Amino acid sequence: MTDTTFPTLPQGHKRFSVEQLLIALAPALGLRGGRLHALLYMMKHTAPDDWVRPDREPVFFAPQDQTAADLGKTRRALYNDEAALESLGLIEKRVKANGSRSPHGGCGIVFSRLIALVPDLLNLSDRLAAERSLRRELRNRRSTFVRHIKRRFREATEPALAHPRIIAINDAFSQWPDTSRLHMMDIDALESHIEDAQALCATLDTFFETRPDSTAKPAENFPCFIQENKQESSSVNCNANVYERNAGKPAHSEFSRSEPNGPEDCLENKREAENEAHKTQFVARLTPERIFSLASEEMQALISDCRGNAQQFRELHVIDAATRILPVLGINHSAWIKAVQTMGDVGASLCVLLLDANRTHPTAPVRNPGGALRAMTKRYQAGKLNLVGSLIGLARRRGL
Repeated sequence: MTDTTFPTLPQGHKRFSVEQLLIALAPALGLRGGRLHALLYMMKHTAPDDWVRPDREPVFFAPQDQTAADLGKTRRALYNDEAALESLGLIEKRVKANGSRSPHGGCGIVFSRLIALVPDLLNLSDRLAAERSLRRELRNRRSTFVRHIKRRFREATEPALAHPRIIAINDAFSQWPDTSRLHMMDIDALESHIEDAQALCATLDTFFETRPDSTAKPAENFPCFIQENKQESSSVNCNANVYERNAGKPAHSEFSRSEPNGPEDCLENKREAENEAHKTQFVARLTPERIFSLASEEMQALISDCRGNAQQFRELHVIDAATRILPVLGINHSAWIKAVQTMGDVGASLCVLLLDANRTHPTAPVRNPGGALRAMTKRYQAGKLNLVGSLIGLARRRGL
């Protein structure tokens, strides 16, 4: 018996989880494939319980010659691997005076240092994961800004494209780094580029707002998108009780539609006319400011941050905020891109805003925003997506 205590893995972790952690962090730690393989080989030849019991210490005892042969290495190559691993603080080489290894005296490759290092490795893993998430967000935002500028240029008149300010904006846009270079940029440089890109978009928007004759066609916006894609939200039978929508359905559920029947003064036609008038008024008031008021507090904070020092909210601020909230909602990149390709940035952003707001729906909260966005995209493709009804329902819950 010994009173000596050794480091143990954090609760819930075992030798296998440390192996997986090292594999994930190998590039950050500078562990090449062969060196990592040697480390994992030695770890696997220790008792799993030795990693979690304070009275035991994991030690790899096999002779260096035998280990090198098993790994297909020369003894010198293995010696260099062990020296590098020790310099990284992942192992400790403990040998007898003659250089031999033996269970007697615990001589061999000792992993207590690695065990003590695991909390730091877990923190490193979290930091790298946060950085990867931030990089994805920044790249998504850059894609949004690229699409925005290209769309603005497509909408511009020939005289506007020849304006010195537009030429200057186009020159700056042409200097943006290629998409393939973004993943290699330092995170600070990438954030700086996104700030510059956002500012360039704001400059372009300001130009179009101050020169009404510079646009050849109406810009994509919330009212235009909804007017082109809205569906009816209620169905009643002539002179029968008005159909009440089941409150248990989520705000983005499909609605059935039936054409009004009977004479012009029947209740169904009157109801239909009232609904149309209400929806027309609602859509006409659907400015970026009103969209902001419908958003959740979390998304409102993002929209405000995207707005920066701009005097008023713009569609781009909402689109940018929708891009930034994707990781929070657990919506992966492929679902977002599919929605954008199908509905455009405005339509996809409205869907994300609704899904985020409906996470707190009183009777049917959205629990899987990623799956719900894919479903909404499919319904849009089938001509069955009822965004105007969903937005009206959200406005009613907000008391707006």
